[in-house]
Amino acid sequence: MNDDDTELALLRRKKMAQLFKREKELQQTKERQEKVDAERMKLLNRFLAPDADSYLKALSDKEPQVAVRIKDIILYLITYRGIRRQFNQIDVRYIERQVKGEESKIRIQRDGETSDFGAYVKEALRKNGKNK
Repeated sequence: MNDDDTELALLRRKKMAQLFKREKELQQTKERQEKVDAERMKLLNRFLAPDADSYLKALSDKEPQVAVRIKDIILYLITYRGIRRQFNQIDVRYIERQVKGEESKIRIQRDGETSDFGAYVKEALRKNGKNK
């Protein structure tokens, strides 16, 4: 065996050692992430009411990014704000509207047409203000 062969063998061993080390680090990172995800799910299961949980699961199918954001917000409220009560569907829907940037609106259906309740209130305020 000449020097080139031993040098090549050393380089191969060194490269293999680096690959094994990188693979081990990736595995540890994956295991850590799985533990974190399991803890997150445990907290969510503890603090989500059944109706909120089912609503959030349905939302995950339709809009996964929004559902993830809502879960992050709920976890933030639990962990950093110390909220220790169950979140119901109304709470989840409120957070959803905030995430999407939607205003809450009340709709009225009259004579086959759907309109915004806020428009009726504004109209009533205008008319009431003129009568005074």
